[in-house]
Amino acid sequence: MPVDDELAAGVLCLRSGSDPADWFLDQVHALGAVEWGPDGDPDHETWLAQAAEAISRQADGGPVHVLASGTAVPRALLLAARRPELVVSVLAADPEVDEADPAYWELLRQVHSPTLVVVAAPRPDTDTSQAQTVAGGVANGVMVIVDGTAAPVHRSNPRSFAEWVTAFMSIAEGLSSLVPPAREEAHA
Repeated sequence: MPVDDELAAGVLCLRSGSDPADWFLDQVHALGAVEWGPDGDPDHETWLAQAAEAISRQADGGPVHVLASGTAVPRALLLAARRPELVVSVLAADPEVDEADPAYWELLRQVHSPTLVVVAAPRPDTDTSQAQTVAGGVANGVMVIVDGTAAPVHRSNPRSFAEWVTAFMSIAEGLSSLVPPAREEAHA
């Protein structure tokens, strides 16, 4: 991994159906990340199976840091909630979420992976409320505002974005090393 060879986990960048194939080009180069997008527009269960397969194929089975932006952020949160063994951390750039959907709020409560939300603020009056709901709604959420930067932050200010996410990934890996592995109980 070019930025920090000390990181143990890979980085999987999740594309939504509308993102171009090179949406995370800077992160692929700076972080050694792998981009992935689903086949078609699958339902949640099919998407989770496809994502798990992508992690298995691209990152030796995981776990990985999951990077997503815009409309792909809810699916990154879904992966962290439903398949936490595959996710070291969630790195959300300029999230676009449906705050009117009660399922969104329930999903946030199910995410326990450390989550960094990085949001662009081109003007002092930029609305960051959607990003705040993500960072404030998950158990281990942190939010960073990059002032004077246009959305999407990962494309308009990739250097600052890489610095924030690299530092956070190191912290997340350090935290995960403190958690004892789950013990299997023998059932007679």
